Amino acid sequence: MPTGIFTNSWVSQSAKILFRGGTPPDPTKFRLALANTATLTRSNLLADFLASELLPVNSYARVSANFSDGSYNATLSRYELPTVSASFAASGGSLQFQTAFLIANSSATASQSFTNANVNPTSDRITIASHGFINGDQITFTADALAVLPTGIVAGTVYTPTNITTNDFQLTGANITDTGSGTFRARSANGIIVAYAVESTPITIFDGQGYSYNIPLVVLNSGYVTGS
Repeated sequence: MPTGIFTNSWVSQSAKILFRGGTPPDPTKFRLALANTATLTRSNLLADFLASELLPVNSYARVSANFSDGSYNATLSRYELPTVSASFAASGGSLQFQTAFLIANSSATASQSFTNANVNPTSDRITIASHGFINGDQITFTADALAVLPTGIVAGTVYTPTNITTNDFQLTGANITDTGSGTFRARSANGIIVAYAVESTPITIFDGQGYSYNIPLVVLNSGYVTGS
């Protein structure tokens, strides 16, 4: 795996936790995700990473990354966490990605699809059967190729679902005035991007095959400021 780079958002969040008593992320909700060939940098927002995340087809799913205590390396002046292993597998077709990214406080579900027929501009409700969103969740939206998001929903904006039922919900801050056209994705936007790593060329996981990462993480290494 190439060198991991901590995002600006994570560096800022870490400082708040260390020096201002901020709430640390839930250690059970770190997940590794895969993104397509879009160019991503440490200053990109959460929504940018989510818009590039692979769709949940051909068995793609976020993989839990559980951490245990490590130890301080006096020689290298850094705290080293045990290597984290994560494996992805393709089934029913291939998966292709170029960036892997780690999300703290994330949801297991990456995204869910719906169409313009599932949008009701009169009631401002979006219908997705058994969507699984709950109070306090955050979501963002993207449009598939040739689709146009409903007026009132802005790509890259993070929304909070409200008035939730099992199969539909409204959005805080959205005034939907038409249905748009085509197929859309409601992408889970819970959490914060911790770090990411970009492969030099796209990686293809062929149908029936797997791909594993062994991810070394170090913290507070003054001689390696991008993180690894």
